Amino acid sequence: MKAVDFYKLPRAIQDRFVGSVMSGFPPAPILAAKGGTPTKLVWLGVSAACFVAVIVAARLGYGALDSGLSLHSVKALPLYLALVFGFAFGLVQAFARVVRERALPYASGVYLFPACLIDARDDQFRVYETRDLASVDVQGAAIRVAFAGGAQFLFPLSNPGAGSEIVAEVQAARDRAMHAQATEDPKELVAVDPLHNPRFSSPVGPREPYDLRRPPWKKHGWAVALGLAAIFAPTLWALRNNGSDKTMYAHATKANDSKSYRDYLQRVAKLGVLLPRAELRDAEAAGTVDALLAYKNAHPASKIANEVAVSIRTAMLAELEKAKAAGTLAALDDFAKRYPEHGVEPELREAIHAVYTRELDAYKKHAPNKDKAVVPFVERLFAWAEKRGPTIEVRFRRKKSESLGRADQFVAKTPTFMGEVSYPSRYFDEKHSTRREQALGKTLTARLDAGLSAELFDVVSGAQVPVDADALPDVKVPTLFITYSAEWSGHTYVSQRPRGSYVGLSLPFEALFVIPGDAKPLKYKHDVFKMAALGQLQGDDVPPPGAAEEKVYEAMGTDAFENFGKRVLGLFFNPEK
Repeated sequence: MKAVDFYKLPRAIQDRFVGSVMSGFPPAPILAAKGGTPTKLVWLGVSAACFVAVIVAARLGYGALDSGLSLHSVKALPLYLALVFGFAFGLVQAFARVVRERALPYASGVYLFPACLIDARDDQFRVYETRDLASVDVQGAAIRVAFAGGAQFLFPLSNPGAGSEIVAEVQAARDRAMHAQATEDPKELVAVDPLHNPRFSSPVGPREPYDLRRPPWKKHGWAVALGLAAIFAPTLWALRNNGSDKTMYAHATKANDSKSYRDYLQRVAKLGVLLPRAELRDAEAAGTVDALLAYKNAHPASKIANEVAVSIRTAMLAELEKAKAAGTLAALDDFAKRYPEHGVEPELREAIHAVYTRELDAYKKHAPNKDKAVVPFVERLFAWAEKRGPTIEVRFRRKKSESLGRADQFVAKTPTFMGEVSYPSRYFDEKHSTRREQALGKTLTARLDAGLSAELFDVVSGAQVPVDADALPDVKVPTLFITYSAEWSGHTYVSQRPRGSYVGLSLPFEALFVIPGDAKPLKYKHDVFKMAALGQLQGDDVPPPGAAEEKVYEAMGTDAFENFGKRVLGLFFNPEK
């Protein structure tokens, strides 16, 4: 006998064998007994035996007050694991065999050809040459073919009366095969042996051998079975003990005598679960998380630790639902602070995310549509706040003026020059600019804080960026930078009452809203042009020199800041009614 792997044969020989047994192409089998190997039945038998063993093991001492096996200890778990593993592994192996057999391109079975008998019940052929035949005879309604060495096969007969003729046909075919092998006639060898490699093959047929298709889980069937055993064995053990406990209790209450109760308590006490469970039920009846946590702290090495954990988790989820019902982030934060070891982190994160999503959706419903980049930016702003915190800063950067110095020189040459009080640069120094920044900063922080979400964001004024800074600094929190300068527009104005010289202004503003790590900051630029606000000097009370200039330039600067502030807020919010 020799072993042959079907999937390692050349494609030409594979096709010859498949054609012979499936379509009767020469050489057609003289006898055939179709059917797969009994291996899958063996594995099914293993599964069945393990299943019966699990049932028997579970029934041992079940509910019996007088049995030491009424409650199985943890030491019995390996037995449950082994039996569940055997049950699952047997099923996996049997199913894998069925899948593998069905994937064969031919009908599995045993086939007798003139030159050989091929046991092709799976893809690993066992080939017996007919020259080693020991005997061929009729046995009832079958032909028995025996080989030297003891191997024998039975082939059922559809017509028992033709047995003698088939025996003679087998012997004649064997003689023909032996003659072909002795003469090495290639034509005859091909005609008697389906596994003989022909000299020529079809030039248009497929060249690649058939693929062996195995179920993906076949190679790791042990891991699948082990996983199932790890899940179901402890569950089965626990359910069995719980059921036995209830049955024993029912027996004891039915007997209603001291011996039965004593036996029941004695059996249950071996696992140390009766009193802890009763105390746990009392803690659950209190209806508070604190009662359960107190119970857990009082029983650090409880044998029902898993049950305690389940009860605490259930209570924590109920407490979380109360916090969620408030609909505020503060309620959720309070829950997390009160119960730092709550154990429901995924559910808490989901609840927090729901608050942020709700507030973001509320903002988007009323957001203006002037700049398409604003809403995506706000979405990223909400995402930052949810992960990193609520703080947003508003910071100002005043750039040095390039032209107010020239304006000072110009007004000094005008007939209405009133001395140093006429220099426009005096009214856009650090002192005046800081006051305007503070006023606009207060407006921006209040409106952004309330308009985005007063609860989720904390918009505050940050430190000024130094005037001599070459670039904006790196930030650790989302920051709205307002960069500006005051420039001479080139226009001049004269007032006779009170006497004075004034200039027009251009205030270029730039807003840059930055999120740390975000590659797409929000940008907005606008230049505000202001004529001299001489209307501020009208009236009966004529301000003296210095006060008049202060009033005119303060009105121009304040109005410019307010104008730009409204434009920035208009990107995010519709005008308030």
